[in-house]
Amino acid sequence: MSPHHPRWRCACCPPVSSSTRRGLLLGGAALAASAALPGLAAPGRTRSIDVHHHFEPTHRNVDGNSWSIDMAVEQLDQNGIDTAIAYAGPVLDVDPAAARGKAREWNEWSTQHCLDHPGRFGLFASLPMNDVDGTLAEIAYALDVLEADGFGLSTQYQAAWLGDPKFEPVFQELHRRKAVVFVHPAQAPCCTPDTLSYERGPISAPWIEFPTNTARTILSLWAAKTTRRLPDVKFIFCHGGGVTAALLGRFEGFAGWRGVGAAAMKDFFPDGPYAEFAKLYFECAQAYSPEVFEMLRKVVPPTHLLFGSDYSYFYLSHAAKQFAALEMPDALRQGIRGNNAAALFPRWQRPV
Repeated sequence: MSPHHPRWRCACCPPVSSSTRRGLLLGGAALAASAALPGLAAPGRTRSIDVHHHFEPTHRNVDGNSWSIDMAVEQLDQNGIDTAIAYAGPVLDVDPAAARGKAREWNEWSTQHCLDHPGRFGLFASLPMNDVDGTLAEIAYALDVLEADGFGLSTQYQAAWLGDPKFEPVFQELHRRKAVVFVHPAQAPCCTPDTLSYERGPISAPWIEFPTNTARTILSLWAAKTTRRLPDVKFIFCHGGGVTAALLGRFEGFAGWRGVGAAAMKDFFPDGPYAEFAKLYFECAQAYSPEVFEMLRKVVPPTHLLFGSDYSYFYLSHAAKQFAALEMPDALRQGIRGNNAAALFPRWQRPV
């Protein structure tokens, strides 16, 4: 959607000036420059980065609670977070024109917020994954014009998990671009309140289905050998990878089962499932409990753990307090707090 379109800004915001529009559409330089501006504390301090942060194009989150960019900035300030890499959500439309239009609108709208608040926000661009040609076009626009930090994907699109063959051209291009891909869980058609009798009252998909769907899409990528064939796609999975870490030993054990066997497992996981899991990156929102965090520390390189808050579904303080309460070496804390993310996103490597 053009920035001249009346929906480019919400009704409460002033019109976008022609100079700002030009800055957006030439946006790489402007967005890159924003990272150099001051953060929350004295110059020279390592930047703190939240890599699981939701922008809300409808100005409400899925729980119906109101959202605004000013509220988001206030949350960052109150919790000592310099920068959030934000994601406006998955484009699930199956109509190609609708999907392309929504992805472009959300990505331009999100980039405007990044420009309006220099140094505070980066962008995981949304992609119209049900339209592969449209997705390839949006990858080019998001990287070459908007200079997004990476891309946000859902664990699945309708019944297609990320290892589905139809997504192969997308991951080939993301591999060529050496892109960072943030994967957020969503409810799958297989398992909804209509089929899950216990999803009543406060119990909803995020309780079990989200962490399970994260494991499903990781397994689908492994089944397609995507992470082995296309190693330059740097995947970040939400919530510590869901339930995947707890299943690695089970996967490894199938080498001794007559139905699979050692040879098949060697073809599937040449270096074993633990090694394949360790290639991935994980943000830790809802995974800061001591037992889950310790499990992740045992199977994931310390450089592959990232701070995430899941704002605005949770107050940012929820993650900040849980993270602060964990016992760990200072080097690991500083890595998770921001150094590890800065290594993934070169624009944010400068100290604040």
